[in-house]
Amino acid sequence: MQLTLPLGRAARDGALAAISCALACWLVVPGGGIAHADAKVAAGSSLFHETGGPLRMTVIMPSASADVALAESVSLHAGWAADIVSGASVAVVDAPTPSVDAISSATVQDTRHVFNGGFTLRDANSSVGASYAHAFEHDYRSDSFAVTAHTELFDHNTSVEISYARAFDRVCDVAGSFEPVMKPRLSSSEACFTNDRSVTARSLSIHSVSAGITQALTPQLTTQLSLLAQVLHGFQSNPYRAVRIGKTAAQEYLPPDRARYALVAGARYWIAPLSAAASVEARAYRDTWGITSLSGELAYDQRLFGEVRLRARGRYYTQDAATFYSDDYIFAPRGRYFTGDRELSPMRSVLFGLSVRWSAPSDAQGNVLAVLSSFELILKGDVLKSFFDDFHYDRAEVPNTLAQVLSLELRAGF
Repeated sequence: MQLTLPLGRAARDGALAAISCALACWLVVPGGGIAHADAKVAAGSSLFHETGGPLRMTVIMPSASADVALAESVSLHAGWAADIVSGASVAVVDAPTPSVDAISSATVQDTRHVFNGGFTLRDANSSVGASYAHAFEHDYRSDSFAVTAHTELFDHNTSVEISYARAFDRVCDVAGSFEPVMKPRLSSSEACFTNDRSVTARSLSIHSVSAGITQALTPQLTTQLSLLAQVLHGFQSNPYRAVRIGKTAAQEYLPPDRARYALVAGARYWIAPLSAAASVEARAYRDTWGITSLSGELAYDQRLFGEVRLRARGRYYTQDAATFYSDDYIFAPRGRYFTGDRELSPMRSVLFGLSVRWSAPSDAQGNVLAVLSSFELILKGDVLKSFFDDFHYDRAEVPNTLAQVLSLELRAGF
């Protein structure tokens, strides 16, 4: 479990869309034969695009995964995903900027790969699973594991799930000991994780835990309640971003410790005469940096015809600022820490999304497309608009506040 970040970052870090490929999965059985495995595979990609002045940002995230049942009670899963990032980020926040076109920017081009694998053990009512993931890019390394337990009670009317995750991250940064107000920003990732002594790797440890319960109150109404918590310790600054704090521009300086908590409550109601469902979700968040946020989401799912389903959703998000946030640290400092992260300022966002899911029909023998047990095609699109009323790049307002996310996914069962 990874605690959700404020919406702007969640959209960027989770950006998706492009094109998938045809997949097959077979199991070699000892004894010389090849047996048809009970397997599910998925592949897809997403495209995130954000524009505004010199700060265009595009992220493509292809992915592929497979889940194979070795026996009725044991399954293995593996996956791969990548973030292919290109665009520009702000180099020095609050550098003299009379217009959007004068914002100091730095080119961003990188690819992040994530490989993961794990297993699940299950019986008729419960399951337990464990997984491991390794992620890497030019300036970042991460190793993490997660364990999850799930059980169903009272004739499957109640579901309970708990999970714990632990991540060991290493972040590239400028080497040496500096006073925070004198520390330069990292200008490039070229020397990261090499023998170059001008850079170093700083650690970041993350503990995440979640617990949730889903309860069917009636055949039509289901409710859900979840609690999420996360504790981070280590280097959490953006090493490429500097903040103007006088005559100098120093790398942003954030607290090394952060605890984050979120409570999520939701309900889903099945509307039988319409073959539709309506759902509502509310989320409250608080962290030790002083940020409090609230969000609400409404969604409507409709079966159109055959195996085609349409889902529409809308979400509103609002937060206040971190206690050390200031729009101008020269005239209004807020203690020892300083940041150029717009998503630590007061902000609001509105999201509208639409998705279409098509499940291929089966023939008389239960096959789909002649050789599969199931096949689904999922197309999603989201538009995210963010509002930063108190954040500026010197005299210029934030230009890139509109983002589009488009994703395509194929799922097949064998």
